[in-house]
Amino acid sequence: MIKIKHFSAYNDFKTGILYKILISLGIIFLITFIFFKIISQFSINNNSIELLKYFYNLSLTNIPGLLISFSILLIAFGLILYFFKRQFLKLARIADEIEHNEEYKE
Repeated sequence: MIKIKHFSAYNDFKTGILYKILISLGIIFLITFIFFKIISQFSINNNSIELLKYFYNLSLTNIPGLLISFSILLIAFGLILYFFKRQFLKLARIADEIEHNEEYKE
């Protein structure tokens, strides 16, 4: 026999924490992309610091393109989850209103 599941109007399926994590990761990736683009504008010579040379060589690969694409995806998914969270909050308010309103009680 199939068991029917009832979900509460107050259950937002953890969208509150997920949208914060996704938007934060997207912003971190975006800052890293900007860092790589700034590094790629410098001229690196043999007397430069090894770490700076390493980041310069990374900026010449396709890693900055991957960072910006993942940044856009994560921010977009975060905004979608934020929209869902707002809708769940509205649903909870409507459920409270119906529950406490005398007109709807039988």
